[in-house]
Amino acid sequence: MKAPRLLSIVTLVFAFVIAGAAQTSTRPQHYKKLKYPPLREVQLPEPVRFTLANGMVVYLLEDHTLPLIEGSVLVRTGSRYEPAEKVGLASITGQVMRTGGTTAKMGDELDEMLEKVGASVETYIGTSSGGARLSVLKEDIDLGLSVLADILKNPAFRDDKIDLAKVAARSAISRRNDQVMAIAAREFNRLIYGPNHPYARMTEYTTIENITKQDLIDFHKKYYAPNNMMLALWGDFSTADMRAKVELAFGGWERKEVALPPVPQPRLASQKTVNYIKKDDVNQSNIYIGHLGGLLNDPEGSQLNVADEALGGAYASRLFKKVRTEQGLAYSVGSFWGESYDYPGVFRMSGSTKSGSTLKMVRSIITEFENFIKNGITDEELKYAKDSYLNSFVFRYDTKGKVINELMTLEYYGYPKDFIRKQQQEIQHATKQSVNEAVQKRWKPEVLSILVVGKDTDFDEPLSTLGPSVRAVDIAIPAPPERIPDPTPETIAKGKEILKKSQTAMGAAALLGIKDVVLAGKLTQSTPMGEFAMDAEIQMVRPTKLAMQMKTPMGDMQMVFDGTNGWVKGAMGTRDLPGSQTENLQKQVIGDVHYILQNLERADYTAQYLRDETIDGKPTNIVIVRYTPMNYAIRLFIDAQSGLVVKKIARGMSATGPADIEEAFLDYRTADGVQFPFKTTASADGKKVSEVVATSIKVNGGVKEEIFKK
Repeated sequence: MKAPRLLSIVTLVFAFVIAGAAQTSTRPQHYKKLKYPPLREVQLPEPVRFTLANGMVVYLLEDHTLPLIEGSVLVRTGSRYEPAEKVGLASITGQVMRTGGTTAKMGDELDEMLEKVGASVETYIGTSSGGARLSVLKEDIDLGLSVLADILKNPAFRDDKIDLAKVAARSAISRRNDQVMAIAAREFNRLIYGPNHPYARMTEYTTIENITKQDLIDFHKKYYAPNNMMLALWGDFSTADMRAKVELAFGGWERKEVALPPVPQPRLASQKTVNYIKKDDVNQSNIYIGHLGGLLNDPEGSQLNVADEALGGAYASRLFKKVRTEQGLAYSVGSFWGESYDYPGVFRMSGSTKSGSTLKMVRSIITEFENFIKNGITDEELKYAKDSYLNSFVFRYDTKGKVINELMTLEYYGYPKDFIRKQQQEIQHATKQSVNEAVQKRWKPEVLSILVVGKDTDFDEPLSTLGPSVRAVDIAIPAPPERIPDPTPETIAKGKEILKKSQTAMGAAALLGIKDVVLAGKLTQSTPMGEFAMDAEIQMVRPTKLAMQMKTPMGDMQMVFDGTNGWVKGAMGTRDLPGSQTENLQKQVIGDVHYILQNLERADYTAQYLRDETIDGKPTNIVIVRYTPMNYAIRLFIDAQSGLVVKKIARGMSATGPADIEEAFLDYRTADGVQFPFKTTASADGKKVSEVVATSIKVNGGVKEEIFKK
């Protein structure tokens, strides 16, 4: 009877031993002792490639994971080929090719037809290429291909869609200075390439206005041909069947000669520069430092990518550890070795910090950059940078779509199809010596461009301590020029005569004696969500002060212009207005009808008669008044009989960008001897935006000076 018990004890002891051994063997090792197998080379599936008789290159890659077929098109075109006076042409062409529909179908009809089957076809034109994207269920591929081919071959460029694209472009221009980080990134590119280079040019109101429907037609005609584009399709199909479908959709498109204009290559700067953009409404600085980058196929390209990863490409990078973690200077900091396929990218080191540590951070970034060049990459940095960069390759090619688009793009720019494999091998074999040699050859501290965006009065030191001269960068958005006939002695004299008559009709001596005006009443604002009415008080103090107090649904708000600066006060505190909004307030002051009539003898106000019109059955004289210091033109519509100003039109800013702001003056009454409209309606490009109905107007009643102090 003892034997079974002995056996059970032995079994129990054995179990403990096994458990202990298992526990010992599964104890985790320190991460530095872990061993990993070497990364395998990137293995890409091989698409089928062929060329149609008309020259179109086609890539096909089967993927039966889902009953879905996707596609992309690359066209040899781009905004770099558009005329300098029509910047924005390529982008608008790319948009309206799709939204404007084709000669057979309206754009809205295409939308409805595609939406019914859950498909999409989109077009675009970027900097160095144009293209299209297709997504459709397997069963609807014939429809998808026919729509894609029709759009590429036969776009209609309908007027209403061109107008919509222009409105969107103007709206984007009006908002381009809203975000400080966007300003810094944009202007740094302009510093590196040069403001007039095709890779740095910006759309302006004038360039958008210069674009015509014929320009879009000509741009498309010049570059869109089957022998100037490539098509990639991937998804749930048979290669043989898809080849036949592509032939059917695109085979009948005739090839033609396409001449691509040369594009000047940007050059590395020859000296260091310090540049500043003033933004008084921020409490931190955005900093960009760098110079021209390189090409993807540069001999040193792979080595420089390793160096960049170690310098500022990740959380373990030198800039992050030194500038952010150890010195506590940065909210964010990093670097990026910019490279493109056929033109140099931009190398940048960037970050943001509180205004009071601006110069300290600039110096810290430059010091780490110079130390990296002087002392080189460390063994630990080299290993981390290589591992980090190589590990990212898996995410670049984790779908069939990424693979086929990468291979098509490589061919588009003339790169060998094994470029990715060679790049991976170069990084795997990078050494301290090869990386350091590349850095010393290509990174140039003596030609760095430094850009700071912020409030210089709060900086820890003047920017001038960084270099002998600091260049102020002007980011003001140029207004579109007014198309006004040249004045003649006759039109000048007649314009002055009409304004003198209006001056008398509007109050004569009482008008000339205006020192301040206070208007109280109801302001109604028109928005896409409806109309909002609020109590308002407007105070104007001659010569150039304006304050508007409004009781909004979000609480009381006050907008002030003290003759130089503008700000807004509300529930969230006080903030400075951007330069464009401050300029708008200034224009409200100098364009005030009574103020103009008070200052007819000033040299900076000029006037000329334009023509007569009939408004509401009454003859009306149109006089253009120009405030020359701002090149600001105002059209006054003056009742030929009464001399009262019944309407004013001037170029200004609306919620969607620049517009002709029209104010209609109604219900004239006398207030303290001066004629005032007690109702004013305003519209932007024909759409009502606001209405002011006065309940009282007081002249020279006195305005407290405190209102014009922050």
